[in-house]
Amino acid sequence: MIRTRPIDNPMKILPVSALAAFSFLPVSPAFAQILAVRDIAELDLEQLANVVVSSVSKRDEKLLDAPASIFVISSEDIRRSGATSLPEALRLAPNLQVARGDTSQYLVTARGGLAGTANKMLVLIDGRTVYTPLFSGVFWDEQIVVMEDIERIEVISGPGSTLWGTNAVNGVVNVTTKSATKTLGFMASGTAGNMERGGSVRMGSELPGGGAFRAYGRYYDRDAHQLGSGATAKDQADRWQAGMRADWENSQRAYTVQGDLYGGNIDNLGGVRPISGGHVIGRMRATLSPDSQLSGHVYYDRAEREHLGSFKEARDTFDVEVQQSMRPSKGTYLIVGGGYRATRDRTEATPALAFLPATRNLGLASLYVQGERELPGNVEVTVGLRAERNSYTGVEWLPNLRFSWSPSEDQVLWGALTRTVRSPSRIDRDLVVPGMPPYVVFANDTFESERADVADLGYRGTLARDLSFSITAFAHRFSDLRTIEPGGGGLVFANGAEGRARGVEGWADYRVTRDWRLVAGFVSLHNKFEVSPGRVDLGAPAHGNDPKITAQLRSSWNVTSVHEFDVTVRHMGELPSPLVKAYTVMDLRAGWRITPQVELSLVVTNAFDREHREFATANEGAVIGRATFLRATLRL
Repeated sequence: MIRTRPIDNPMKILPVSALAAFSFLPVSPAFAQILAVRDIAELDLEQLANVVVSSVSKRDEKLLDAPASIFVISSEDIRRSGATSLPEALRLAPNLQVARGDTSQYLVTARGGLAGTANKMLVLIDGRTVYTPLFSGVFWDEQIVVMEDIERIEVISGPGSTLWGTNAVNGVVNVTTKSATKTLGFMASGTAGNMERGGSVRMGSELPGGGAFRAYGRYYDRDAHQLGSGATAKDQADRWQAGMRADWENSQRAYTVQGDLYGGNIDNLGGVRPISGGHVIGRMRATLSPDSQLSGHVYYDRAEREHLGSFKEARDTFDVEVQQSMRPSKGTYLIVGGGYRATRDRTEATPALAFLPATRNLGLASLYVQGERELPGNVEVTVGLRAERNSYTGVEWLPNLRFSWSPSEDQVLWGALTRTVRSPSRIDRDLVVPGMPPYVVFANDTFESERADVADLGYRGTLARDLSFSITAFAHRFSDLRTIEPGGGGLVFANGAEGRARGVEGWADYRVTRDWRLVAGFVSLHNKFEVSPGRVDLGAPAHGNDPKITAQLRSSWNVTSVHEFDVTVRHMGELPSPLVKAYTVMDLRAGWRITPQVELSLVVTNAFDREHREFATANEGAVIGRATFLRATLRL
């Protein structure tokens, strides 16, 4: 049972009982006349189906036409959820599984892969790849954004390897922030609650030549959770970030320059984990002709972090990519592109572990081509191939075949066959344990890429103007998965396991009335992993630690023109190893637009569940309890 500490500041906790009264606070008739609820609940389903996405084909297309299992989280979805971090916002996607390990650590994946490091998801923020070559996963404590600046998040469950490359095995998360032209003026928001306090400030203005600029900053500090034993998890954290973005756009060209600096201290049982870094990115898009468009980006990223007693790392990344999209003939669409990413990683040995060599330069070069062809009968076929060369395993070939059939304007049946890989990380190839001889775990320069062959069959459609839905059946066949085997005079990471995952995922969007919207979704997953014939695995179960069922239901209700009430119910099935019991939680939000410039909301997470654990290791893991906070937002 969690032991609660005395409340040293009454402002740190807000009563849950205030929710009901808060939703119906009075508002003057004048404000009711002025304010218009801009919630996505006001869109009919025809408009929702016409939402434009770009992650499936790396070009703008209607959501309804995209031949993939894709869910879009809008900026309004994020606002009405009350999410204060990117991983919490990702819980809104029913095709993702999100597990929180403690205050700052999360695992985010699709179609399984929660075991270990969730290392088969590709995550991008404004075109910048944020997974680390250290372990092929994401340090979520580094990924902080101003939540009000997010335009949308496109979540693809299933591989996207031809256009996006290695590590897009189980899915792609593509976060897009708003153009500076959409964030003019002043914005400030503050959050105060029993587990977290913080705020964001943003100032935007126009620039000569049709451009716009914004500068912003964000800070938060979070309290420590507790372990199941009642002892502190020592996971308190404070984090800051400052950045800018400038955009110029006309009918022929668009340019973006943006950058961030960040720092923070994240505690754990082993000691404080300081992190710092920053990045700068430039993007361009040019219309060469009515049937041809050129786009590209270049960015530099610097990250430093230290896990006291475990490892210390400094990483520099340089990435450039160019792509041309064209229509060579009527009914044909062609995308050709290529890029190169260079990473320099410097680590320091500790008594616990080391990476050999301590400094490693990695390169990733890629070329890809994908063609789409419209056929008679509203059929479209997509064929793509990517050649990607990495420093560890050489050239990997990533093919993709998709089809779609639209029996009507508001329905699409689609299918896909894809081959994808997760290329080796530094942990796979270069890790030794302990940090100095004699070693128990040795580096293994023969570790190969993990592979997956994936089949998808999906259907998406709308019924009248009130209901849209998507359902997808999928099957993954994995080979060369990571195991721990005897070798090198001790143990090594090797490619000794294989497995299968199959299931169904689906969601529906139902507008009950003009002011009430429901979104529901689920994933049913069945997987089986085993050691390949003639191999052994001496490590803990590294695969298949996934829930058989996840589900959610969201309700967004415009109580009046200025009052909002939102409810989210989430269910996560049992994780088998280490055992984490199934849990169901409810999050509540009540919002009040006091004036056109001022918004107030009260958020309660885990409202009726006093405590639960979302992920565990052999050393327990933090217990997630109820959190209550008040948020105020000012826009001028």
